[in-house]
Amino acid sequence: MIVSKLLFNARSSKLRLRTLLVVPFVLQVVTAVGLVGWLSFLSGQKAVSSVANILQSELAFRIERELQGYFENPHSLNRLNSVAFVQGDIDFAAAKNVAQFFQQVKISPYVDAVYCATNREGTFLGVSRVTQENDFQIMLRSDATGGRMNLYSLDNLGNRRYFEEALKKYDPRVRPWYTAAVRAERPVWSDVYLDFTTGLPTITASQPVYSEGSGQLLGVCATDVLLPKDFHNFLINLDIGKSGHAFVMDRSGAILSSSTEEQLLVGSGENAKLLPATDSTEPLIRETARFLQAQFGGFNQIGRSLQTTFVLNGQRQFLQVLPFRDGRGLDWLIVVVVPESDFMGQIQANTRNTILLCAVALVVAIALGILTSHLISQPILRVARASEDIANGHLNQHIESSRISEIARLSNTFNSMSDQLKQSFSDLATKNEELRIAEETYRSIFQNALEGIFQADLDGKFINVNPAMARIYGYNTPEEMLNSLADSETQVYVNPKEQEDLRQQLEEHGEVKDFECQVYRKDGSISWIEENTRAVRDQYGNLLYFEGLVEDINHRKREEKALQRLLGELHIAIDQKRVEEEVNKITESDYFKKLKDEVAKLQTEHSQYK
Repeated sequence: MIVSKLLFNARSSKLRLRTLLVVPFVLQVVTAVGLVGWLSFLSGQKAVSSVANILQSELAFRIERELQGYFENPHSLNRLNSVAFVQGDIDFAAAKNVAQFFQQVKISPYVDAVYCATNREGTFLGVSRVTQENDFQIMLRSDATGGRMNLYSLDNLGNRRYFEEALKKYDPRVRPWYTAAVRAERPVWSDVYLDFTTGLPTITASQPVYSEGSGQLLGVCATDVLLPKDFHNFLINLDIGKSGHAFVMDRSGAILSSSTEEQLLVGSGENAKLLPATDSTEPLIRETARFLQAQFGGFNQIGRSLQTTFVLNGQRQFLQVLPFRDGRGLDWLIVVVVPESDFMGQIQANTRNTILLCAVALVVAIALGILTSHLISQPILRVARASEDIANGHLNQHIESSRISEIARLSNTFNSMSDQLKQSFSDLATKNEELRIAEETYRSIFQNALEGIFQADLDGKFINVNPAMARIYGYNTPEEMLNSLADSETQVYVNPKEQEDLRQQLEEHGEVKDFECQVYRKDGSISWIEENTRAVRDQYGNLLYFEGLVEDINHRKREEKALQRLLGELHIAIDQKRVEEEVNKITESDYFKKLKDEVAKLQTEHSQYK
């Protein structure tokens, strides 16, 4: 039954009342708790980012201040030694007055050597640290040493004791620390290098010395600073989260110091060099350096302090980079990197608590929803069962009223609907019978009509024809005709212009009557038809399709042609009779008779002459 199917489809596309009562309530609880948890998580993330940025900035500035403390004093020592150089207080020849150098190295634990060199002779005099246990030595290079660097021991008061060792030849005037100061004509720093004697990473602060009067270059005073072990310990002892790191590197990317125990020298002997940050064995330092190199195209491109993040192994890393410059040639990068997970422990714990609360709320919501739905759904299920019985054809249904006012109204409405439905079914059965009779009548007319009846789409393609239409076009059945003319480009009209004229008239006037044209039949022969067509439109005036009647007028055309031929012959016969009548009139006239007598007379005379 049609109504039964409709009710079944409507029912199958709906949700159960119990589901509608439980699910929205549960979704509200889960959404509310989840939204609060998510907002709390986002707020925590934002707070973490803010705290991480502040912490990183503070750490970077602390490292910067520490570096400034290490690398400001060497230039002060150079200024003092330059004054002594100009005043002649440094005895380059005898190498005796080195108390000033000795005291400077002794009180500065991160200073490795203090020395000066003359420009003219290339004489070099200074004091260097041998060990951290107050063991020092004099360094002397002069013409008297044959250009070699001689080493002498010192006592606790800084007095020269005895000769220890002669190193290879050495000319201070060609060393980078000397040439850099002369070229800059001001205090400068050298690049980080491996020390001549110790082989350890060292940086030198150097200052040119000029005479007071002429300004002539006298030489250069310098201070060697080993990359301080104290600074390395300072970085290690920094509180950089649980697994964060800090490191300092030069613009070439070599690590100068870091908060790890990683060995910063690679290779040995003359092949020894500082470890590039991109080759670090510590993954966080290595990947941070590679990120910066890829992000900026090189460490030289980082011109200002920056804070950013990047992802390593699926975790976000907070990154702070602070350029360190002192105006005398130091140009390093202080890098602090801290994993986000170091700050997210409490937030993740809160997230777990939120999930647990959400689960408990979900269970409670489901239980309450099931109980509520049971109390509400039972009366409604009785209505549903009665509705199913009606859908199955059992229309005599009646539901008892309920104590719930809304359900009672529903029951009364259902009973009223049941009575109306029985009456509607009776009326519908009558209407269906009338419709069936009308449909059979239309089908009989369509199938048995002598005229061709068709429907065509907007492209002129036939979508429905009756048997008479098929016979006119030479087909056995309508199906054969539709299949044969399935291609919309198949030419039916002999003269395509006639088809265009027909379509234009339909679009302009909506219908065309008594339109005669020639068409191709199935066997390719040409047939005359008369077409009456109209355009079918919807309520908005949009063109839907064409429909019309087609009549075979070949017989009429043949009769018209035969009639035209008969009229032509009759016209000829009438013209001949008129000629004969004119001839008779002429022969019966007196003038013709006179001419006839004259001709006879002439013939007689002619015969006589012969």
